[in-house]
Amino acid sequence: MPLTDARILLVEDNIHLAENVTEILEDHGGQVAVASTGNQARIAAKDGFDIALIDVRLPDSTGLDLLRELKSANDGMHEILLVTGNATIHDAVEAVKGGAYDYIIKPFRVNELIASVERAWRQVGSSRRAKALSQAIAERETSLRTLVDTVQALLLVLDQHGRVVQANPAVSNVTGLSPDEMVGMPWIETFVPDAERSSVSSVFARIATGERRVTLENRVMSADGKRVRMIRWQSSALEHADGTVLVYASGLDVTEVKELEDRTRLAERLAAVGTMAAGLAHEIRNPLNSALLQLQLLDRRLHKNHYDPKLLEPIALVRNEITRLSQLVREFLDFARPSVLDVEECDVVELVRNAVELQRPAASASGVHIELATPDRPVIVAVDRGKMQQVILNLLRNAIEALDATGRITVEVAADGTGALVRVRDNGPGIADDVLTRLFEPFFSTKEQGTGLGMAICHSLITQHGGDIRAYSDNGAVFEVTLPRYPPLDRRLPGDPAS
Repeated sequence: MPLTDARILLVEDNIHLAENVTEILEDHGGQVAVASTGNQARIAAKDGFDIALIDVRLPDSTGLDLLRELKSANDGMHEILLVTGNATIHDAVEAVKGGAYDYIIKPFRVNELIASVERAWRQVGSSRRAKALSQAIAERETSLRTLVDTVQALLLVLDQHGRVVQANPAVSNVTGLSPDEMVGMPWIETFVPDAERSSVSSVFARIATGERRVTLENRVMSADGKRVRMIRWQSSALEHADGTVLVYASGLDVTEVKELEDRTRLAERLAAVGTMAAGLAHEIRNPLNSALLQLQLLDRRLHKNHYDPKLLEPIALVRNEITRLSQLVREFLDFARPSVLDVEECDVVELVRNAVELQRPAASASGVHIELATPDRPVIVAVDRGKMQQVILNLLRNAIEALDATGRITVEVAADGTGALVRVRDNGPGIADDVLTRLFEPFFSTKEQGTGLGMAICHSLITQHGGDIRAYSDNGAVFEVTLPRYPPLDRRLPGDPAS
């Protein structure tokens, strides 16, 4: 069951609702402890919990006050969801400030409640794995100070001019060249990306002039420039009897650790902004609908009577702006409350081909050519067809907008193990490093009229499928989407119609 071993603290003073929610959570594997007041919750929290569901209104305190107290309880490795029947912007903002994982509005559907709790449970697991991995890395670094010659470590010796004197096979795994091929090569000019060469050269100069045990973290690229790894170095210089100075460096590949840390930080940002978006969307939606209805009424009355046609121009302008704002609210809700996947087996080749054909007219109008490279055989995976097409269409639209009249987009589909790989590549200017690090953050956009939710939603949808989406520059921008044969079990089925 998706909530197996999850210790859940339910703080709710409505006895019947508490009994109902307890039964639902236990049916999905959760271990539920119930408290009806803030004081009872504080006592129960001492026994430890993984997830807390707290009603905003309690007999002896508020859920917001309890949130701040419980957030740092025990080891802090848990998530808290606030539940309310009277959503306000103030409460939503305070929930974000207090570190709430989600903000659930009553009445809620069973599948929505379970989906929120499951996401919180996965986040708890991710945070704990990240913490354990960070501790393991720290212990490994301590060991490497005394155990230099290890199989996992990159061992590199440079002369005082920065040329390679010696390297071990671990270095070869990163650079793609054998140790013998690397001898005599200028390390910084050959294997350090342009953006970091100046800073690495400065640190190397300090080491070569006698500074001992210098720690440096930088990217190292393969000789062909296609692969980049993040390496954490520990370096020292040694002057030999003949007067030559050699720099000895042991390096640890921390690429996966950095990616996990980035994913954890991104997940926290997505959760926080999603909470805010849900509260704002509920507050804004009703007045927008009312304003639009009143404009339509005014438009009809003007048509029935004698009127100056110029009066219709500002009405049309306001109506268009309200429609655009309504679309933004819908995107808020799509981002804040991802729906349960409606999964079916489909051919990714066919799905991508349909998306490309839908975008060809827009590409042709901009002078952009789209090429499609697919295998002869179908590539079958289980996905939500509509949501996956939404992702591909968004990637294609972004590529078209980034190109001029000589632009070219190549879309590739391939089998990836038992799953699928979709790669969208363009020959445009590529993606700047400062943009690349924030690409999937909500509300970050390089477009003047962009909402900054498009790539965040794509990231959310691919993650729901159990897949991965990444971006990099390689003579243009490249986006790679990998999908498993099946999404995780808890995300396969559509919502419970009885909920």
